Amino acid sequence: WYQRRVREAVVSTQSTGEDGEKGVGDGSISWGLETDDDMSLTFWNATIIGPPRCPFENKLYSLHIETGPEYPESAPKIRFRTRINIPFVNSSGVVDLRAVLPRGWSKAMTIKDALRHIWLGMQKAKGVGHQPQEGLTY
Repeated sequence: WYQRRVREAVVSTQSTGEDGEKGVGDGSISWGLETDDDMSLTFWNATIIGPPRCPFENKLYSLHIETGPEYPESAPKIRFRTRINIPFVNSSGVVDLRAVLPRGWSKAMTIKDALRHIWLGMQKAKGVGHQPQEGLTY
């Protein structure tokens, strides 16, 4: 598991120069280690820019990611820091990955995959109604 974490961190910091830290594709998703000295590669920050043509459009969302000792066999824990009203996020900001991953988590998946599915879930969300004022946090 540690080799997988290191590989993801290396990929995330190398390709992250292109992928994570600069954003995936159009720059709507980015992520990186919370602190440079996190040798366990456990704590990550992420940013999602809300998808177009939905209630989250162009809003900036901050997330916290924690990969436990069972990662990648077990999914990371992901929590929105920025307040959001959406069915797959509870009242504390915790993301229910089962609700956004069509086939569930697999050890072949990465943090990038989870964030992409969250972004897609935001894009497809129905009946989310009024969103909290920008800048509010959990």
